[in-house]
Amino acid sequence: MLQQIEPTEGEVKRSGKLRIGHYNQHSEAVLDLDRSPMEFLKELYPEGIITTEGKRRLEDQEWRGRLGTFGISGEFQTRKMKTMSDGMKTRVVMLLISLVNPHVLLLDEPTNHLDMQCIDALAVAINKFTGGLVLVSHDFRLISQVAGQIWVCDKKTIAPWKGDIQSYKQHLKKEVMKKFKA
Repeated sequence: MLQQIEPTEGEVKRSGKLRIGHYNQHSEAVLDLDRSPMEFLKELYPEGIITTEGKRRLEDQEWRGRLGTFGISGEFQTRKMKTMSDGMKTRVVMLLISLVNPHVLLLDEPTNHLDMQCIDALAVAINKFTGGLVLVSHDFRLISQVAGQIWVCDKKTIAPWKGDIQSYKQHLKKEVMKKFKA
């Protein structure tokens, strides 16, 4: 989907207009940790961002509002990101993804640095998202709140799971117990 590897069979066709919001557990590497979120965003988008009304330069209050929407408020908006928790850095990355206005979200382990409140907020945001979503996660809390379908990647295969995430969790538990009894 990200065109990072070539398919071994068939072909992949992708619209040139497709916007993908991608998060992986190393996404914080895109941040300039010596800058504050405000400085970073203003330097990254000096000409503005694309909105539904076209390209528009945001004023400080608008940037503050965007940061606040992601729970980055008060002094966190102006302090260097290297002094912030991994959870706060993740929030900045999620804001960056939102600025792309993506059609599809690819989220690879997005909850690694999030507390339960943030996980629940992420679930609400995912459920409000009207585009496509591919979620790779071991976080049963998030999966149970957002998954319409569950696909299991195991032993070099990918197959849909017929039940919900709780039934899959029970299946895993049984498999682990079998190994301990053997």
